[in-house]
Amino acid sequence: MIQNKISVRQWQEMYQAGIFHQDAFHIPEQAGWDDFYDPLNNKGLQNLSKLAMSITHPFVLDNYHVYFLHHTPGVGPMFGCAYFDLLSEDRNKKAFFVALDSPHERKKWALMTRRYGDGAPEFESSNIRSMSRYINSMAHELEQDIQPAFIAEKQAVALYALFHGEPVSIYVYREGNHQFSYTSFQDQRKRTVMAVSDLNEAPPGFVLEQAEQIKEIYVYCPDGNGEA
Repeated sequence: MIQNKISVRQWQEMYQAGIFHQDAFHIPEQAGWDDFYDPLNNKGLQNLSKLAMSITHPFVLDNYHVYFLHHTPGVGPMFGCAYFDLLSEDRNKKAFFVALDSPHERKKWALMTRRYGDGAPEFESSNIRSMSRYINSMAHELEQDIQPAFIAEKQAVALYALFHGEPVSIYVYREGNHQFSYTSFQDQRKRTVMAVSDLNEAPPGFVLEQAEQIKEIYVYCPDGNGEA
């Protein structure tokens, strides 16, 4: 695609200048929205473009490019995604995308990242403002190769679920600081799970005597320790 050569900063400048709204054959491809029918009148794409325009962190502005895809799932309504890939060859290591109004997600906006893994979003939001704030905050971590504590905690929760009979493909959702959840394949019930490396940061209700230690992470499930 033509637009793969431009950074998010350049994309914002062209969008602000109205270049992507001109009537030219190559414009949708250059804007990264050629996957959409009638893109200038697509409300979902307009909102995804607003998200791209809300990015302010220099690392994303100067090292990523953005493009948009329109998905038609087998079940549920169509939805759009904004994809952010690094311009360099190691783009897959820090790539992320945002889904808007996906029938597969719990909230209006859902951020999927390589570091958190497939299946469940790293962050969910009901509005664009909190999503853009999170991305701009996350950008510093991506730039400095900082792995937040919840990544290791989520991995420990996934292992915990596996040890208690769940498949390796279980979706682990973030529910707050040191708190996660997944839906059991065994009885379709939701499991709430707490995970901490430092017991001083344990959430209210954390019972150390019933916790399991997995890779230096203490994991406690108040919903019956994951048993069906």
